[in-house]
Amino acid sequence: MLNKSLDYCQSSKGFTLIELIMVMILVGILSVAIIPRFANKNAFDERGFFDQSISMVRYAQKVAIAQHTNVFVNVTPGTICLTYVADPNCASTTASEKVLALSPMPLIGDQSWMQGNTPADMVFGTIISFSFSALGKPSFANTTIINLNGSGTTQSITVERETGYVH
Repeated sequence: MLNKSLDYCQSSKGFTLIELIMVMILVGILSVAIIPRFANKNAFDERGFFDQSISMVRYAQKVAIAQHTNVFVNVTPGTICLTYVADPNCASTTASEKVLALSPMPLIGDQSWMQGNTPADMVFGTIISFSFSALGKPSFANTTIINLNGSGTTQSITVERETGYVH
């Protein structure tokens, strides 16, 4: 009798039908929820650029405080750039124009110009140029909202007037 029960335990390896059906249901639910996220890259690119834009504005404030100088945030429909002098158009394209005309703020690592271009189907709804002072205070009188429009959604970057807090 003991040998028969041992044989039964050794031969009953595997999954039950209920376990297999539950795994298939879970895989189906996950695939329905996750696959569309990978198929539409625009939403991912838009969120990434929005986060990058917030980081650039915060970085401008931190550099202004650290270097005790004004740092300008320049926003056009398709571009956001940081400079040491006002350039409401982010217009300069060549390296010599950037150095001579704009005094662009370089990135720390590769010394390239701190500029971001919007992804396809996305534009800034607000065209603005403002600066952060050496104390980190923005140059405008009221709280400013920079809108970023794309794919039927609007995301907003808010810069508080007194503290310069960016959110």
